[in-house]
Amino acid sequence: MLLTIGDVVRIRADKELGSVAGVAAHRAAGSVVDVQMNGRVLRTVRPQEFESSPRGFRPMIKARALIRLLFIGLGFGAAVMNGMYVHGLGASLAVTVFVTVTSVTTVSGGLINLFNRPRRFRV
Repeated sequence: MLLTIGDVVRIRADKELGSVAGVAAHRAAGSVVDVQMNGRVLRTVRPQEFESSPRGFRPMIKARALIRLLFIGLGFGAAVMNGMYVHGLGASLAVTVFVTVTSVTTVSGGLINLFNRPRRFRV
């Protein structure tokens, strides 16, 4: 199960809702999750004792959209440079197109995943 700090979870035993405040690993007990309940009360529960609620998507803000556009532009720039370099080495048109498309997806997707992803923990 992947969790992010702030995810909303429901404890199965008493049907209470809370948000994930932290994750800890113990030798004897395995992984435990700190859940913040109403009134700033922290409860420590095991991952088998709760279920996570569906994750809602926040609307994209302008700053994040501009960052994503910048990363796609950097991907296209790197792809053009790689394509020109491979073509200059004497590669065929098919290899040049393959390298260019692969470069766009790798560079832009890698940058987007590196900087715009939620931090999740495996429990």
